[in-house]
Amino acid sequence: MSVTSFIHLKEAENRDFDIQKFNRDIEEKYPGTSTEQSNNPSLSYDICWEKYSDRYQFELRIDRKRCTFAIEYFNSKDRIWDYASFILWIRMYFPKEKEVVLVDENYEEQMPLSPNESIEDIKKWLERVGI
Repeated sequence: MSVTSFIHLKEAENRDFDIQKFNRDIEEKYPGTSTEQSNNPSLSYDICWEKYSDRYQFELRIDRKRCTFAIEYFNSKDRIWDYASFILWIRMYFPKEKEVVLVDENYEEQMPLSPNESIEDIKKWLERVGI
């Protein structure tokens, strides 16, 4: 599925984002994930994680200000459930007390993502927006 979703922290910058911890955690949760970082200052999204296996396939990017993840591709055998779970997992890397939203690729639909959001609620949103 090649529809992009965004997980966005409503802040100008996220200086507290721990990229090393995220790198360790994504490798632990999704072994074999490759990471590519760009030093090109003209690119808004400078880090990309990719995983292509029998179980999971995804492309994930984060912006330079560490406020927005773009999930550019996600596929699995139980795609909608796993995608919702993946979104909820990413949400935990933003401060619990901060406002985070899930946004569709056309910026038409938003869903507030509280730290206590359920996978089922995210799944319903994904189905409603046609992901």
